[in-house]
Amino acid sequence: MGLARRKLLSAVPLLLKGEGRTALFSNWTDRRYNAGTYGANLLGKILGEQNQFAYPKSIHTVEDAIYAAELGFDDYVMDCFAGSGTTGHAVISLNRQDRRRRKYVLADMAEHFDSVLIPRLKKAVYSADWKEGKPVSCEGVSQLFKYIRLESWEDTMDSLEIALPPEEYLAANPELAEDYRLRYALGEETRGSACLLGERFVDPFSYTLSMVRDGVRRETPVDLPETFNFLIGLAVESRRWLDGVLAISGTDGKGRRCLVLWRDLRRTDAAALDAWFVEHRARFAEALDIVYANGDHTLGALRKPEEGWTAETIEPAFRALMFAGDDAG
Repeated sequence: MGLARRKLLSAVPLLLKGEGRTALFSNWTDRRYNAGTYGANLLGKILGEQNQFAYPKSIHTVEDAIYAAELGFDDYVMDCFAGSGTTGHAVISLNRQDRRRRKYVLADMAEHFDSVLIPRLKKAVYSADWKEGKPVSCEGVSQLFKYIRLESWEDTMDSLEIALPPEEYLAANPELAEDYRLRYALGEETRGSACLLGERFVDPFSYTLSMVRDGVRRETPVDLPETFNFLIGLAVESRRWLDGVLAISGTDGKGRRCLVLWRDLRRTDAAALDAWFVEHRARFAEALDIVYANGDHTLGALRKPEEGWTAETIEPAFRALMFAGDDAG
């Protein structure tokens, strides 16, 4: 982040406490902000020989910056250049001290995300003190964090599956073949690729993309339900498995009450889903606006006269939201 980030940090006041008052100063000269002692050395104690991050910030720098921001009891702290995870560690440490429920959102794109950042957060939750990668004390706190890996452009290109038309067909129609190569080569031949959502979500719980990692191609699991939640801006209120169907309920970004149903189409067909809905509909809020389900379904026929919800199929909504804006600019 460079110079802009340094200017931002230098403008954050240093917070000192004493005699019941809080004094704020604009310098960071205290030894507690030393990145070597309270950054690199601290991370070395936590990860031991597994540490692969050279220049982490001092945890006290971040703690004091967060404290000076005067956040609410359960506000969010976001770091788009998370590095070794110092920001997340600082939030955990502050919450451990004052019993608040601040939350952190971290983003990074380097390899140390798996080897440093996630192990550090796990260990910070387990104990406040570490030496040579082993806990010194047992001051564990309750914590739940979720990490999400986003598909990159390279992942999409790696996953394209090209289905060529019969060679004899192109050879017999040279003019059509030229037009085909110019206009439809990628658009049509790759339409069925998993990364382009070119098929029904038959088994949404085993959906994968073929990706190259460290020079090796492997099938990588994709969380379709979680991705769809993000696409519609769903604030999830409940997520539960009921008789082979994953039912997720909440409010979407437009304030609509949603029920999202995911099933393995090979095990739960349209008739079985109807029977499931009739049996379990009382479990969910009465004031539904939209019911989503993957695959073909007839849920709309079950709507009672006094109800105003609509039933939609997930796949077309998923594609429309995934590729919204692709034609702009």
